[in-house]
Amino acid sequence: MTDFDELAGGDDLTSEEAARLRRVHDLLVQAGPPPELPRRLEEPDAPPDEAEVLHFPLRRRLAVTIVAAAAMVIAGFGIGFFVGHSKSKPESFVAERVVSMHGKTPGAAVGVLRVGEKDEVGNWPMQFEVRGLPTQAERNAEYELWLTKDGKPAVSCGTFRVHDNVTTVRLSVPYTFSEYDGWVVTKQAPGQEAPGEVVLTT
Repeated sequence: MTDFDELAGGDDLTSEEAARLRRVHDLLVQAGPPPELPRRLEEPDAPPDEAEVLHFPLRRRLAVTIVAAAAMVIAGFGIGFFVGHSKSKPESFVAERVVSMHGKTPGAAVGVLRVGEKDEVGNWPMQFEVRGLPTQAERNAEYELWLTKDGKPAVSCGTFRVHDNVTTVRLSVPYTFSEYDGWVVTKQAPGQEAPGEVVLTT
């Protein structure tokens, strides 16, 4: 038995692993012994008495590494799948102003408009929650939120569609609110640009 066989203990190695290790062993032999260690490294501090150092055979270490890597991949996939498919509640919205809206007749649709703090570029973030508006029968029909002057729609704050009894949308506008006197929501037919029928008002 050669020195390499004694070091490698080839019983649990495949022929490919043994050949690879033998090449490394031969290169190390050719390189010769390393330079002498400095005296301060010859006697390193001993580990604490309670420390237990485990040494795994080469194939065992390889298996542990593969299992750990696979576990990380599976965990990452699981977290991504959960985040992408979970129906978590929307992020909370901090409002500086809350505006209530109602339909023309009692028992009709109602809405709540929350206006947040102006952002760094001068836009006002808004969250609009509406309940009871009918779903749109036509594919490209939608509802539109407007600021009003003299009670009439003046500037658009965005459009939206409803699919359930309660719909929540996020909007953002750059307007100066003091120039306007209220809010309305209109029903817009496909391709209609002028304000349509008012279905909610302040």
